[in-house]
Amino acid sequence: MKKEVRNVLIIVDPQNDFCDPSGALYVEGAAADIERLARHIGRRRGDYSDIIVSLDSHDAVAVFHPGFWLDEGSNHPAPFTSIAPEDYRRGKWHAAAGDNETAAKRLFDTLGEKGAESLTIWPEHCLVSTWGHQIADPLRDALDLWRKATGRPVRYVFKGENPYTDQFSIFEGVDNSWSDTMFNENLARKLAESDTVTFSGEALSHCVEASVSSYVKRLGEIGGREQVIRLLVDCTSPVAGFDGESSLDRLVVLGVEFIRSDS
Repeated sequence: MKKEVRNVLIIVDPQNDFCDPSGALYVEGAAADIERLARHIGRRRGDYSDIIVSLDSHDAVAVFHPGFWLDEGSNHPAPFTSIAPEDYRRGKWHAAAGDNETAAKRLFDTLGEKGAESLTIWPEHCLVSTWGHQIADPLRDALDLWRKATGRPVRYVFKGENPYTDQFSIFEGVDNSWSDTMFNENLARKLAESDTVTFSGEALSHCVEASVSSYVKRLGEIGGREQVIRLLVDCTSPVAGFDGESSLDRLVVLGVEFIRSDS
C-alpha cells in the first residue's frame, strides 16, 4: 500500500492586528506576506494534508499590556516600554491591581531564569472577539477554498490566553510552568507524524521563530517520521526594530529549510 504523504502548513497568528496596516501591532510587510500566502495556498491547495492556524488571544489586562502596570506616579507605561526585573524590584513599576502582585513577582523571577533582560509592553492587541483578533483577508478566503477543495477542517490553536506570561511559541509560554502554558505535547506529536511541516505567519522575530525553535528542540524526544521542516521566508516579517536576519540565522542552525511561496 502506498504510504500517505502528510504535509502540514502552520500559519502563525495571521490576524488583523498584525497583518492589516490599521492593526494595533502591525508588522511592516505582513499585509504583503498574507497576500503571498493566500496565493500560495490557492496554487498548491492539494499539497497540504493539514493546515493549522494559531490565534494570539488576549485580554486587555495582561502583563504585556499597559493596563497591568502603574509607575510611582500612578501612570501606565507607554507601549514598547521595557520593564527590567530591577525596575520592578525597586518599585519603579507595580501591578495596578494588588491581587496581581504575586503574579508580577513570579513573572520577573521567571524572566531571570529564562535569561530575558526585560519585559516588553505591547499595545493592546488581539483582544478576544475584536476585529483585531480575526484572521486577515485574503487569507480567510483562501482557507475557505482549501476546506471546500479538500473536505478537511482547518485546525486552530489558541495561544496567549494566560494573562501572567508572554506566549510567543504556539507550543508553550515563556513561563511554561502554568497548567495552560505547558508544552503542547498533543500538537507536537500530531506534527511529528508528518513528512513535512512548513511554517509561515507573523512575526518572524517573535512568534514564528519561537514556534519553530520550541518544536525542533523537542522533536528528538517526541519521535515520529523522518521529517523536513521548512519556512516560507517570503510569508513572514519581523517586528520593526527587531532583527529578522538573526532569526533566520538561528533557524538555519536548527536545520530549517527556507523556501519561497512561488517555488
